[in-house]
Amino acid sequence: MFLAPNGRLFLAGPQRVSRFMDPAGTGAWVTGPSSNYGTRSYGPAVYLDGRVLLIGGGDPPTATVEQLDLNAASPVWRYVAPMSTARRQHNATLLPDGTVLVTGGSRGSGFDNKSTPVFHAEVYDPVTNRWTRLASNSLYRGYHATAVLLPDGRVLSAGGRNANSAEIFSPPYLFKGARPVVSSVPDVVSPRTTFTISTPDAGRVTKVTLIALGSVTHAFDQNQRLLTLPFTRGSGVLTVTAPASNNLAPPGYYQLFLVNDAGVPSVGRMVRIAPVP
Repeated sequence: MFLAPNGRLFLAGPQRVSRFMDPAGTGAWVTGPSSNYGTRSYGPAVYLDGRVLLIGGGDPPTATVEQLDLNAASPVWRYVAPMSTARRQHNATLLPDGTVLVTGGSRGSGFDNKSTPVFHAEVYDPVTNRWTRLASNSLYRGYHATAVLLPDGRVLSAGGRNANSAEIFSPPYLFKGARPVVSSVPDVVSPRTTFTISTPDAGRVTKVTLIALGSVTHAFDQNQRLLTLPFTRGSGVLTVTAPASNNLAPPGYYQLFLVNDAGVPSVGRMVRIAPVP
């Protein structure tokens, strides 16, 4: 379930048919577009600037990925580039640079088939529509495994059925040079406002992102949402435009990141988005 930019709730799988719910009054459900592949049990979904990605899932699992733009007047599911391998019971984690990291899962049929583990991570770039294969974890991470973004830009991958271990993944951007520094940022930001971030690296910042805090279970992060914020550069400062409404940024806590021209993110700073009537 995702809060759409128009204020309706959007149900994205695992069934093929998606649905919208208008929460006004007693609420009303409306049938939405059907995905192309079909049922995607234990396949995660993520939200990036109003676009929803459905990644893998199914039984037998698929490598296919579909995207739907909730900003469109008549949104439809369309295929984008597939993963390198089929997966189910995997996790998808939004990264500060706007890419999507996929970890764990099984490529075999069955509920939680640890005899066919997928160890390597891979990352999707929505700009280039391309997946890149990355390093491997050491243990099978399947049913009930979790993966969450840490403030330093790494990802904690942990658990699974009867598994009490954890591993930490360092994405490639952490090996591309020094991080941009955030000197100060407001504790609370209201929609429809502008705010100032102090940074000695203002001249090299190319992206400002907000990522909601993680809440993961059963191959899905209930709270995961990435927003890219417009900004202008000044001398040692960035003037940033907050999301236009709480439909775009539901009230609560987010990590704010600066990303420089080498693709390296800052350490995330906690920001609370305030409710606005």
